[in-house]
Amino acid sequence: MKTLVPGSLLAAVAMFIFGAVYWSSPIMGAGSRSIADDESIQTLLNEAFPETGIYWVPGLDLYYQDPDRYETLHESGPVVMLNVVHDPGAPMNAGTFAAGFLHQWVVCFLIGLLLARVAPALPGYGSRVGFVFSAGFVMAVFVNLGAVIWWRMPLAFQLAEALYNVVAWLLAGLVMARFVAPEPSLQK
Repeated sequence: MKTLVPGSLLAAVAMFIFGAVYWSSPIMGAGSRSIADDESIQTLLNEAFPETGIYWVPGLDLYYQDPDRYETLHESGPVVMLNVVHDPGAPMNAGTFAAGFLHQWVVCFLIGLLLARVAPALPGYGSRVGFVFSAGFVMAVFVNLGAVIWWRMPLAFQLAEALYNVVAWLLAGLVMARFVAPEPSLQK
C-alpha cells in the first residue's frame, strides 16, 4: 500500500503528458463545427444567456410548465445544451492545468485502491494492467456512448473522447500495475 501514492502520482504524470499531446492534436476538433463570426455569436450569447451556467433550448422550465409546447419545439429543433462561462480567463491557464493534474492523480489513486483490493486475484503484471484498462474501457463506453444516446452528441466527437479515455487509462494501468501488486507472501 505504501507504493500507492508514488504509483498513482507517476500514473497521473503519464496521463497528463498524454493528455497534453492528445488535446493539442487535430483530434480535439473531431465532430466539431466552425462558425463564421465568433464575435457576433459571443455578443448574442452574452445577451441571451446573461449568467454563467448550463442552458437548454428549449428550456427545462418549459418542459415542466408546458410539456406539449416543449415537445413541439423539441421536435422542430434545433435543440441546444449550452455551457456558458462569462469570465473564463485564459484558454489554458496554470490553474486549469493544476486542477486537471490533481483530478488525474485522485482518479489514479482511486483506481489504485480498487486494484490493491483485487491484486491477490491478479498476480500477473498483465492482468493488473488489464484490470485498470477494463475499468477505463467500461467508463468510456458508459460516459461517451451515453452522451451520444442521451445528449445526441456527435459520434465522432465522443469517439475522440473515448479514445483519449481508454488510452489514458491504459497508460495509468501500465504504471499502476508496477506499483500495486499482491504481497509476495500472498502470491501462489
